[in-house]
Amino acid sequence: MTMIVVCTRGIIGGVDHAALPETCCPSERATIWIWPGQAAYLGPSLTLDPHSGSVHCVALGLDAPFTLSDSQGERTVRSALIPARTRHQVVSDGGRMLFLYLEPGLTDDRIRTALDTLLADPLLSAPQVAAEINLSTSRFLHLFSDAAGTSFRRYRLWARMLRVAAAVSKGADLTSASAEAGFASPSHFSDTFRDMFGLTASALLAQRTRIVVLDPGSNGAPAA
Repeated sequence: MTMIVVCTRGIIGGVDHAALPETCCPSERATIWIWPGQAAYLGPSLTLDPHSGSVHCVALGLDAPFTLSDSQGERTVRSALIPARTRHQVVSDGGRMLFLYLEPGLTDDRIRTALDTLLADPLLSAPQVAAEINLSTSRFLHLFSDAAGTSFRRYRLWARMLRVAAAVSKGADLTSASAEAGFASPSHFSDTFRDMFGLTASALLAQRTRIVVLDPGSNGAPAA
């Protein structure tokens, strides 16, 4: 059974008692940061449908608790670690939310190479990536799921979403960006985005959300 871990104190000490200062995280505009394999959203709470992420996600209510629903029921929390492929819903009545999408923690160098290969080219198939690390496709898919905590198919969708975000940050429209990332059609992209995040990409961008691509080698500075 997959369980959501509620972290009332484990993310930021005492966060269940005091909000972060307003000067830390301006609330007037949402921001998405992306860097290899990971992403973060900080901004006003969103109206989210039930959804299931491709990677583990930390959800944190910066100004107030939020309601978290999953197969185990409904509870009010300040923060939670939500495993990949866990259907859930986050409902916040207001204030800022932080969603941090995490890179899988890996001890198998072969799967680390596979993730890096997918991030570099999310159009690759499972047999193509398996060949890169000298494994049969069936063995590779089994190892990938065990090591990464998500399936190859779901992680490839995540890699494609990151590719779309990077293109949009440079001025591309969603239709062309999603096609170049490997989505079969605009509706395929829209349906996948909603299932992964609980809203459509167009609804997210309508909030004047800005996307910042971080350079992994420059200590958090935006990429040139």
